[in-house]
Amino acid sequence: MVQLSLKRKMKVLFVIDRLQDDDLGIPLHGINGLKMSRLLVEESIPFGRLIDDQAVAEASGHPYLKRIGVETMFLGDETFYPELLRGKRQALATHEDYHKAVQRYTKHLQAVHSKCTKLHTIVLFGRSTQRLYDDAIIRLEEENGHVADAFKEMAVLRLPAVHRLVRDERIGEVKAIVERLAPSKS
Repeated sequence: MVQLSLKRKMKVLFVIDRLQDDDLGIPLHGINGLKMSRLLVEESIPFGRLIDDQAVAEASGHPYLKRIGVETMFLGDETFYPELLRGKRQALATHEDYHKAVQRYTKHLQAVHSKCTKLHTIVLFGRSTQRLYDDAIIRLEEENGHVADAFKEMAVLRLPAVHRLVRDERIGEVKAIVERLAPSKS
């Protein structure tokens, strides 16, 4: 899991499945981040950079983007990743590495809950992130019910993977979330 540092004032968390080759180790720093930035805030700076670099966000007139966090759920080289992408639940049920990933993400969600008290929206990009998130919430219900309830009360958007979303009409949902974070101009 590659993540930016958890931000205490973070209100929205973007969870993408994995880094793309052109991201250079930081989510949404490549061509998909550039496309998202053009669609969401009409900038020619990768969206990941606007979220990650406060000075760049302020210089471009979008300081409110500091309230968005981005993380990737997978590296892409996990042994269970192909089964997860294909939706083979039976194969995953016996895969020990997948259970460890669910356990790690469950602990990560507990950390997010304790540190990011203002978080109200999670945007899951891709089926693989959605499946792991669901499995982690089920496990979280068993381990810590009130934390699981807090995540169930949050708005959770389930969208296609980023590379598909930039060509999808549902990009408007993400744009609406980003616009709600912006201060009003009145």
